[in-house]
Amino acid sequence: MSVRRPWVQALRALARNRAAVAGIVVIAILGFLVAAAPLLTSYDPMQQNLSSALRPPSAEHPLGTDNLGRDILARIMFGGRISLLIGVLAVSIAMAIGVPLGLLSGYFGGWVDMVIQRIADMMLSFTTFLLALALVAVLGVGLRNVIIATGVGVAPQFIRLARGLALSLREQAYVEAATGFGVSDLMILWRHVLRNSLTPLIVYATLNIGITIIVAAGLGFLGLGVQPPTPEWGTMLGEGRDYIFHASYLATFPGLAIFLAVLAFNLIGDGLRDALDPNLRA
Repeated sequence: MSVRRPWVQALRALARNRAAVAGIVVIAILGFLVAAAPLLTSYDPMQQNLSSALRPPSAEHPLGTDNLGRDILARIMFGGRISLLIGVLAVSIAMAIGVPLGLLSGYFGGWVDMVIQRIADMMLSFTTFLLALALVAVLGVGLRNVIIATGVGVAPQFIRLARGLALSLREQAYVEAATGFGVSDLMILWRHVLRNSLTPLIVYATLNIGITIIVAAGLGFLGLGVQPPTPEWGTMLGEGRDYIFHASYLATFPGLAIFLAVLAFNLIGDGLRDALDPNLRA
């Protein structure tokens, strides 16, 4: 019971945070809509029907149709699968790259720290979006390359965060005691440094899901992300910009979906930070 108690307290604190609960509810609704999309709509998100092009919202098409007669609601629900998938997988890639490198850099120091941090400095000299844009230009367009480029674009920030955590934790008494007992460095990194770094890493990962969704949407808006006719929120936003003045709903609804998803992940991240940090929870 003593092992579970801190997590129970954290969950209770998270449940008391109304903003975080609102974020969880929004993500739950979005997750349900994208998962149950085939059951909730009878329209094919890629099926063109030029006779129904540019119809405003109505009972038949609740969010209207685009310039090719495709139902916007169906495309948003199916496109949400890709946008949310990009966000989760890109952050997973960023953590898989950044966390081990950051922990090694901070724990060992010396030339290891110098090499890793100089690489991180070069990557941080670009904004996340510009770095992802450059990588897409090299790798080419497509879903897989967008996920890789977005994940690598966020990775330097995880390197810096993990390095700072390792620098702090390696000075703790239990790490020095483990070293004195002859425990290997890799075991110390795994059992003591990484485990005690999970809280800020989880919070930061949650916040960065929203960032990766925005980056992927920006690539799609420029035509360098997921390629048509596959629905994706950023790509839909880019397709709707030519009709912004006489069919604004084409860009409005995908933009609202991006806004809600990013806002929800930010609210959840802030709530997790407050719930998992004992000082803030107190």
